[in-house]
Amino acid sequence: MSALRSTLISKENGHKAMRRPACFISTGSVLIDLPLHVERIPAPGGAVTATSAGPTVGGGYTVVSAVARQGLPAALAATLGTGPNSAQVRETMMHDGVELLVEELVGDIGTCTTLIEPSGRRTFITTEGVEAEPQLEDLQRLELQAGDWVYATGYDLVHRSSRDVLTSWLLDLPDGVGLVVDLGPVQPEIPDRVLLPILRRTTLLTGNHFETTQLTARLGSPEAMRRACPDGLLVRRTGVHGCVLWPADGDRIEVPGFARDVVDTTGAGDTHTGVLVVGLMDGLDVVAAARRANAAAAEAVSRIGPARAPRRDEIDAFLRE
Repeated sequence: MSALRSTLISKENGHKAMRRPACFISTGSVLIDLPLHVERIPAPGGAVTATSAGPTVGGGYTVVSAVARQGLPAALAATLGTGPNSAQVRETMMHDGVELLVEELVGDIGTCTTLIEPSGRRTFITTEGVEAEPQLEDLQRLELQAGDWVYATGYDLVHRSSRDVLTSWLLDLPDGVGLVVDLGPVQPEIPDRVLLPILRRTTLLTGNHFETTQLTARLGSPEAMRRACPDGLLVRRTGVHGCVLWPADGDRIEVPGFARDVVDTTGAGDTHTGVLVVGLMDGLDVVAAARRANAAAAEAVSRIGPARAPRRDEIDAFLRE
């Protein structure tokens, strides 16, 4: 057992964990992505020829990978299996220095086939596997401490097999542990009994322009969204334009983005989220942290694949340019 894992799962050893560096823990379910670049989405019954560099690790892995690539302790609390897809994830985690905190299940994780058009627009086709079966006892064994951050995604709050387990655990996080939530495009499918308590506990709520507009309409107004997430930093990602921040105790702040030739937008939002949280964990103010996140996302869209976040030194060089 690694040093980080042993301090995060101290209940295995029968004693309280010693103080350790703050850690980022992702509960986002991990999938194997198959990105297919197409000239157009075929009409029903039609056909199209695609190009692909092959399967890569994606889903909830992108955000934790982005954190690990900044040199901070990063761990995965999402279920993996015993099959070849899960083996590919574990190999990638070893390369990135990401720890696995939960036990594996018999079976395998699912896949996400992504159709990517020349504009960068993406269409997803997903299959489900053991990633949709988080085990509450695994999560309850984790010894979190003030300064840690936990990440959750809307995809895992939609499915009945995962949302009750995750909701129960997330709402019981210790004081001082940050909760970052990306509801994604499935937000309309999350029931109010799950969504509203999660928003009240959220420390950082992030989404793209469309997703944020959807949530605002559901809650009734921007002010209603602010009341629903009273203590959270609200982040609206606006692509090449950067992002708009709305701190709990202040006015909206627009942080300009950076232009890059778009190759693949898959995972850019997760890269932005991971690097933004790292900035906050480093003690940066929200604007400085968001500027680094904007730079990381701009660099990520110029690369093929989901988990392709630039490392800390690459972001530094990007900002110097």
